[in-house]
Amino acid sequence: MDAIDAGVALRRSASRSQSALSPILLWILLAAVLLRIVTAVMDRAGKDGPGLVQWQRRGEASAQAARSGKPVLYDFTAAWCGPCKLLDEAWADSSVAERVNAGFVPVRITDRVREDGRNPPDIAELQRRYEVSVFPTVVIAAPDGRLIAKHEGFRNSEALAAFLAEAAGGAGARPPANF
Repeated sequence: MDAIDAGVALRRSASRSQSALSPILLWILLAAVLLRIVTAVMDRAGKDGPGLVQWQRRGEASAQAARSGKPVLYDFTAAWCGPCKLLDEAWADSSVAERVNAGFVPVRITDRVREDGRNPPDIAELQRRYEVSVFPTVVIAAPDGRLIAKHEGFRNSEALAAFLAEAAGGAGARPPANF
């Protein structure tokens, strides 16, 4: 009988610890899910790309540029592109981001040819219009779509800031150059 009583007591003890553990695990799981939702929403709010630049959606950029009178800054990038990742770091520079946010309607254009075999039609059209063949390419376009400036490649944040300052002055289209 002692063995039977010990087995019953062991099952009761396991049942009590399991029932006490279940609400704790449920609360931990609920907290983890809630944290993931909040971080996803906060991370996504108001941006489509890296850094401090307030990236706008492609479909809204032309209308916003027409309303504000600001030129559109297109950042043509690709997930596999090493120099694009260096440019991403430059967008995190507060002085660069401040200049972009104040003087342009910034739009991030991500090439998906390697991943998906082709780009959506609107991205393919923008790449054709601005003759984008390398990444990264930064294009400054007037609200009506006319090319103001274009630079291919990336050198450093200082050169990017100089390009942005020059492009904001509207000096007209220039041949591609590295920054």
